[in-house]
Amino acid sequence: MKSLPIILMFFWGNQLFAQILPDSATTSSQKMASYLQLKFKNSSQQLAVLYQWIIANIKYDKDSALFFNYTSNHEEKIAATLRRRRGVCENYASLMADVATKLNITAFVVHGYPAHANKNKDNSHSWVAIKNNNEWLLCDPTWDAQMNSTNFYMISPTTFIQTHIPFDPLWQLLENPVDYKTNGKKFMYADSADYFLKLDSLQQLIATEYRIKKSTAQNSMTQNWQGFTKMNRAIIAGEKDEQLYNKAVEMFNKANNVYNFFVEYRNNDFQPLKTKDSIKAMLQPISHLLQESLRNIDELGKWNENFQYNPETLLLKIAALKTKVEEQQSFAERHFSNKPNATMNALLLKK
Repeated sequence: MKSLPIILMFFWGNQLFAQILPDSATTSSQKMASYLQLKFKNSSQQLAVLYQWIIANIKYDKDSALFFNYTSNHEEKIAATLRRRRGVCENYASLMADVATKLNITAFVVHGYPAHANKNKDNSHSWVAIKNNNEWLLCDPTWDAQMNSTNFYMISPTTFIQTHIPFDPLWQLLENPVDYKTNGKKFMYADSADYFLKLDSLQQLIATEYRIKKSTAQNSMTQNWQGFTKMNRAIIAGEKDEQLYNKAVEMFNKANNVYNFFVEYRNNDFQPLKTKDSIKAMLQPISHLLQESLRNIDELGKWNENFQYNPETLLLKIAALKTKVEEQQSFAERHFSNKPNATMNALLLKK
């Protein structure tokens, strides 16, 4: 029997929301976002309905943690959460942040631990930071789902820090972060958060690891998270090095193909005829291609020590190709030194 749509009726501030979320609107985060945008005019209402739906419909299921969070990529994780309607704190937070982002609202999943937790056991936790109406606030859909409340919805950072400690001090969202060395200066968290979110995933991991090192709140959980961050940094850096090395090889191969085409043309006694300038220009792309190859090689190991990709052989090949190109350019210069461009053009016209 087909399940009936879930009707949400609740007061938020002085407003009563009554909203039907049909099954068709909850099969993907994009459909949820589109539905919320269609039914509600402003971001505050959209977030309120989204939050209420999540805490009312996602069941906490610790047994699913391994399936959800270690074998799935982000999109698969979100799809599985909606399909199975269950998960752990990371699933609650990821779903909230993902739909909010699709609503064009800035959101970020924060990892840390409860302030009251045993610091030497794995009591790690996840929640959400949301920037709405140019203000950073925090919410914990997992705790609210378990307590059937909205006690942890859009809470100010000064209050939230009393119950939630993020691994990365940035996400305390405080001018004076707890247990963080600022040398007496206010921490410009709003600017720092905006800048952080513009970084790529590798740069974010490096910045996070740096701030965790500066934190004085060291315990087994922060150390484990720092190790986890370092591992992910190495994985992403390795992937980036692979892309750089493959791009370097690709540029070299293109340069080598240009060279071989020229040599074949020369061996064919420069037939069909071209102008002197156009023949000389045949080798010109090689310089740019080799420069691009070297640029990618220079980037290898920039973010993490590179053990996997040894560019030594490729560098030797690049040097050898440069020498061969110079030899061909010298030959072409000598060969056409007594043949003005006008003469070459005349020969072409005779053809």
